[in-house]
Amino acid sequence: MPNILSLLTSMMILTVLAVTATAAHAASNPVEIVRGDSGYELLRGGEPYTVRGAGMVYDDLEAFVARGGNSIRTWTTRADELDIPALLDQAHALGVTVALNLPMVPERHGFDYDDAEAVAAQLEAMRADVLKYRDHPALLLWIIGNELNHSYTNPRVWEAVNDVALMIRELDPYHPTTTAIAGIRAEVIEAVLERAPALDFLSFQVYGNLFRLPDALAGVSFDQPFMVTEWGTLGWWEMESTTWGAPVELTSSEKAEVFRRAQREVLTPLQSQLIGSYAFFWGQKQERTPTWFGLITPEGEQTEAIDVLETLWTGERPQQRAPRVESLTLAGHTSRENVIVLAGQSFPAHFVIAHDDLDRLDYHWEVKPESGATEVGGDYETYIPGVDGAITEADGARASVRVDERGAYRLFARVSDGNGRAAHANIPFLVEDGFVQAPDALIAGEVMAVAYSGFREGQHPDRGDGAVNPSREEILEDLEILVEHGFRLIRLYDSGENSRQVLELIREHELPIQVMLGLWLRAELSNHEGCPWLDEPIPEQELAANRIENEREIERGVELARAFEDVVVSVNVGNEALVDWTDHLVPLERVIGYVRQVRGAISQSVTVAENYEWWIRDGAPLAAELDFIGVHTYPVWEERGIDEGLSYTVENLMAVRQALPDVPMAVLEAGWATTASEFGDRAGEAQQLRYYRELKQWARLANVTVFFFSAFDEPWKGDPNNPLGAEKHWGLFFEDRTPKRVLLAE
Repeated sequence: MPNILSLLTSMMILTVLAVTATAAHAASNPVEIVRGDSGYELLRGGEPYTVRGAGMVYDDLEAFVARGGNSIRTWTTRADELDIPALLDQAHALGVTVALNLPMVPERHGFDYDDAEAVAAQLEAMRADVLKYRDHPALLLWIIGNELNHSYTNPRVWEAVNDVALMIRELDPYHPTTTAIAGIRAEVIEAVLERAPALDFLSFQVYGNLFRLPDALAGVSFDQPFMVTEWGTLGWWEMESTTWGAPVELTSSEKAEVFRRAQREVLTPLQSQLIGSYAFFWGQKQERTPTWFGLITPEGEQTEAIDVLETLWTGERPQQRAPRVESLTLAGHTSRENVIVLAGQSFPAHFVIAHDDLDRLDYHWEVKPESGATEVGGDYETYIPGVDGAITEADGARASVRVDERGAYRLFARVSDGNGRAAHANIPFLVEDGFVQAPDALIAGEVMAVAYSGFREGQHPDRGDGAVNPSREEILEDLEILVEHGFRLIRLYDSGENSRQVLELIREHELPIQVMLGLWLRAELSNHEGCPWLDEPIPEQELAANRIENEREIERGVELARAFEDVVVSVNVGNEALVDWTDHLVPLERVIGYVRQVRGAISQSVTVAENYEWWIRDGAPLAAELDFIGVHTYPVWEERGIDEGLSYTVENLMAVRQALPDVPMAVLEAGWATTASEFGDRAGEAQQLRYYRELKQWARLANVTVFFFSAFDEPWKGDPNNPLGAEKHWGLFFEDRTPKRVLLAE
């Protein structure tokens, strides 16, 4: 039986020898930063060391090395799913170095850097990590904390970082220290330099802002060495979004081009200060989508960005390359076109790929609900499962998509080459309720039209003492502006002299505009009990005169429709003359009589414009007399915000459709005020832009003509003592005829 004391003594000696050997390795293979004639340089073991790096969490080291990588960075030393010692051992075996991250808790996770006891306890935890890993031969450097400035308020965090750096300098003088800063804000850089002088260098984590890095560093006169410890595709916070707030993701090929440009335009020119960079992310993670940042798909396939990295790292293009995305469309639209589809209906999707062997490609389609995540800084996000049955047909590069529930979704398309490489793209889309009319239900074939009133400051229609009309030159200017912005169909509101001049100028100048002519009906009943702004009954004498004037209006309108049959495509009889709150109420039987008179005298289609509620409740007798019904809907007047704008509009129209299922429909007024004392922050140009875009998309699918209200701001309307009143500010153009944001974005 061996002597136990001798055995223990031998084991202790072996342990001491092993520790001494690793410590000796660290001492003989130190990492340092030196400054030479060409700038700063990273040395390892006294030799220049060029970092060919990527961020990595899980073990994919062999594939990484095969592509030319030689250094990885991590984000933690403590994670149940990650065996750091094993990762370090494998990295060393493959000749890969590791930038090891010490996971200091960020303020956004509830850590108080004014709590001295908590800060001291964290420092001791960092000390234990340093003692555990300081002598590993794969260790390259220490990253103290990751994006500690993300959503932070307490700059004392940098003093805590400095304490960790001082501790590392004492325990491990052979490996330099840094901290990874989110973004390139000057005040953050200055705070870190002031409060954490023990750091050997700074590191920046930038995506789209990488292209601003040179100017940002010059702006703070930063002449020190640095690393870029995360860089890659544009972040979801940097991309344009759909009107409903879903960020647009670049395709895998667009991402590859960002990598290529970043290296060529930024990283290479900064080599005199840049001592290393780590591409993000060699792996896959859920962050808004499962494909946003991963260089590898969830199925483990490598994307085109890795081909770019291999070329950058080795100087040679890989012989086999990933498929290249040319386009992905849904319902004929790309991801940047605010794609809206109708619930319960199928829409085509097409994924166009460039590859040497198209026959070998395998296509995969999936629909997921849009992420509702609010996490920042790369924090964990929950996996989002797919929507069962959303892909109704799939035949290679083409598929059919159908979703039955309203909401925000995203279509994902992926193509595999059978050799471990893939390409992917996705499209955010909104599913809304709706119906589909026959294409010939569109008035003059137009989806988006506009209500036109040309009255400018100091001008107005007849207010009882005559009208002050715009000049012919002013009307022509308006019409040419509308043509320039793509409007080919306008709505007029009466058959007076102003309208006649509009029709004459369209014909005279051969403008590509057609017209829905309005016939204005004055009050034939006193609605002083129903109309909020009628204080007294309308005298019977005035009502009798109005009946006569209405008959004349019908005659003038018929004459204009006949005389300008090449311009007038439809006639609208009355505008909100039947709703219970109107100040110009006309009996239903009288309106029906007027409609019959007009329909019997002209060849164009005839309609009546009323609020959606009236059509639902009382509209059946009148609808039976019309070629189509004209609906008004204004969500913002009904205290709806823009997030409900389209959905509330569609609810209204669906309710009308249900009440009158067999009658074609057009929206004769729908709009969004850009200034309104009545609406507060619900009004605005951004809201108008969103409403216009979403309504236009929906109307195109439903084959519904929409007259957006209105063409120009109308200063003559509303309370003259309230210049901010909503009635004055519905225009797509300001009163001075300059376009608002909605048209500048078109």
